[in-house]
Amino acid sequence: MTENTYERLIDKLNQYPAGAPRTEKFIELLKTLFTEKEAELAGELPILPTPLPSICGMLGRSEGELKPILETMSNKGLVYHRKQDGTDHYSLFPLVPGIFELQFMKGEVNERATKLAGLFDAMWHTGWAEDLFASKTQLARIVVMEKEIPSGVEVFPYERVSKFIQESDDIALSVCYCRHEMELLGKSCGRPKDTCLTFGPFARYAVERGFGRKITREDAYKVLDRSEEEGLVHLSDNTQKRINFICNCCGCCCGLLGGVTRLHKPHAIATSHFVVDIDAETCVACGSCVDRCHFGALTVNEIAEVDREKCLGCGLCNMVCPTESLTMKRRETLAEPKRDVRDLMTTIMQEKGKL
Repeated sequence: MTENTYERLIDKLNQYPAGAPRTEKFIELLKTLFTEKEAELAGELPILPTPLPSICGMLGRSEGELKPILETMSNKGLVYHRKQDGTDHYSLFPLVPGIFELQFMKGEVNERATKLAGLFDAMWHTGWAEDLFASKTQLARIVVMEKEIPSGVEVFPYERVSKFIQESDDIALSVCYCRHEMELLGKSCGRPKDTCLTFGPFARYAVERGFGRKITREDAYKVLDRSEEEGLVHLSDNTQKRINFICNCCGCCCGLLGGVTRLHKPHAIATSHFVVDIDAETCVACGSCVDRCHFGALTVNEIAEVDREKCLGCGLCNMVCPTESLTMKRRETLAEPKRDVRDLMTTIMQEKGKL
């Protein structure tokens, strides 16, 4: 009964774009995350937020029986909850983005968190990450540092992080789950961890369940400024209309950027619409930009040189150039983000043959 319960949960998780591996190690991870009762219910939950009365009707179980379990799972970062028109809505989180990140967003340091860090890390290195980056369309995209967009260059609204901050009434700040995971494993780069921003309904969920704290728009701008000073890359949903997160990431700890830096998949992340351009007349070959780049896109010979295939267009190198020889230039070929999260997930599912 137990193994069948977790097998069915794997089937459910594989209905999401990121999927879930069918391995003994992953079943061990699921058993650490879900009790058997929780796993049984999770395997039957809808993918989209659904009113609790409808869930009860689908499963033939009462609200009194299901709500306590769902609430516990929401508090554990396994199930999403929101209140809409006075009614509780629930859905199972995907493995990524969702369950993985939430296990480390509180910054907890205990035996369970350390065990989960080891299990997720082992899973990442044994095939799951390969599947994560198997689609042509990427889950996440680089957002260029707004201050490095050249004056006079017309940009799309989704290229400005300030747009999403200004339009959101709910913003939460959380611990960087990737650097915290690596810290639990003794492998963190040591950069700041209070850097991950979430927006809208997910931010409300994060605050309500203790996965983050509510902050102001002004606070969010300060987080971005501090992250840029620390040499962190802005990473967000690969969408145009609304985003759920802006993470400030490093190539050494981040699971998504790791597709580029550790798995050597240059297209694991969608680039920004910019690439760095170097003024050969003023460059003094100091190498500051090389040290700043997470992706090995820059080298120095007589002057600094850029590998345009490796440059993801974050803009971090510009900040440290003492002669202002680096500027961001619009790419010749632009790949637009998907319209919204649903469009993004549907596209990836189709590309992976799940739809």
